[in-house]
Amino acid sequence: MAVKQPPQLNGTQTADMAFILVCFFMMVTTMGSEFGMIRQLPPWTDDTQGDKINERNVLLVFVNQHNQLMVRGEIIEVSELRRKTKDFFDLSNMGEHDPEKEPKDLAIIGTTMVNKGAVVSLQNDRGTSYKTYLQVQNELTAAIRELRDEFCLSRFGSKYDDCTAEQQEVVGKEIYPMSISEAEPRDKR
Repeated sequence: MAVKQPPQLNGTQTADMAFILVCFFMMVTTMGSEFGMIRQLPPWTDDTQGDKINERNVLLVFVNQHNQLMVRGEIIEVSELRRKTKDFFDLSNMGEHDPEKEPKDLAIIGTTMVNKGAVVSLQNDRGTSYKTYLQVQNELTAAIRELRDEFCLSRFGSKYDDCTAEQQEVVGKEIYPMSISEAEPRDKR
């Protein structure tokens, strides 16, 4: 008596079909990124010597491998960085250690004082944690956004984001530009 075998499925093409489906979904699926920082790079220059920058126009911010923050040679907490940055860019400060100011005739505002080349120079150690790096970036950005909001509220009666495109252009590029320069990370010392 012969034993009857149950019918078997031919599975040789199943692996091919699975591979084709995986390829299809890889090609049509988009990978969105919800995290990141929006930064506009400065325009390219062929100047090999670079412009001489007056030391008083630079707010030097350094984060070491122990996530300690140093601003202009003084160790501070990350929570103090916003205030220090706002004080640095404050247009009413005219001391010898504050950034240079100059009067500038601006469309829709008229003649007003602006910082002359003021920039934040951020440098971190390769051992700096990403969390601390992002906290520092957030504080620097928040300081400039607050300065823009304060200026717009006093001049136009609304926050920066609620101003017209022309007002935002003048305030964002001429009065309080997002002037943050990042130096290449240093190795631990």
